[in-house]
Amino acid sequence: MSMMKKIEIDGKAVAFKASAAIPRIYRIKFQRDIYKDLSVLEKSIGDEDPEKSSLDLFSLEMFENIAYVMAKHADPSIPDNPEEWLDEFNTFSIYQVLPKLIELWGMNIRTDVEAKKKLHATDREMTTPLFLLRCVQLGISIRDLDLLTIGMVNDMFVESRNDEYKGWRQVATQEDFDRF
Repeated sequence: MSMMKKIEIDGKAVAFKASAAIPRIYRIKFQRDIYKDLSVLEKSIGDEDPEKSSLDLFSLEMFENIAYVMAKHADPSIPDNPEEWLDEFNTFSIYQVLPKLIELWGMNIRTDVEAKKKLHATDREMTTPLFLLRCVQLGISIRDLDLLTIGMVNDMFVESRNDEYKGWRQVATQEDFDRF
């Protein structure tokens, strides 16, 4: 279950897609970690005000690469390199598009499952290698990543660890309800 969003750029409705496959696709295409790059961009853009942002040319290139990967993931007919794709637009504002891509990414990584016990592995900052390791641990194939969101994969990982939790079998007694 991937997430899709259309964003208007230069008068065109452009489709963007986020799924569990994006970290791998981005890593293969640009040899970078999308988790780290999005984190840097989110901090750099400030309050979506060009006067308050700390964006440099490298940040702009990261943004363009992330936008390209998500657009190409939604529409395979897009050119095979970001430069050709970007040439299709007269203007491409990072301040208008990035917040919408971050929102799409947020929907992609949203989780619904709570860990029943403290897990040291989940306390670490998420990176592409850690995410792909979790996929391997769960037996998720590369082909399956396009069908899942990152949040669903993370929920599956937490649930697999919850299987080891012994406290879930406890059933409240009348005495427990009275104390409550």
